[in-house]
Amino acid sequence: MTTKPQNLQEEELTPEQILALKENMTAYYTEQIPMLELQLKAESLAADLEEARLKRLVASMRIAQVMAGPKQDPEAEEAQQEISEFKKERKLKTQA
Repeated sequence: MTTKPQNLQEEELTPEQILALKENMTAYYTEQIPMLELQLKAESLAADLEEARLKRLVASMRIAQVMAGPKQDPEAEEAQQEISEFKKERKLKTQA
């Protein structure tokens, strides 16, 4: 059997004490509601601003990518050069 430290032992509350605790909790949360509503509004506005910034950044990145054109891989460039050289060397038979 485990024993709890004295300061953590549960004490029996009377119905009057329970009612008083409930009233105190209700009063506390009632007082906090206006501040929490303001905080919610502020957080929502901040989230909206961040979303707008992200959309603007994404649009700027897309524009930059379009303006830069397709990205050429060095290996792809070499392969393209080899193909063009091969085509230049190869001659088709001509009919006489």
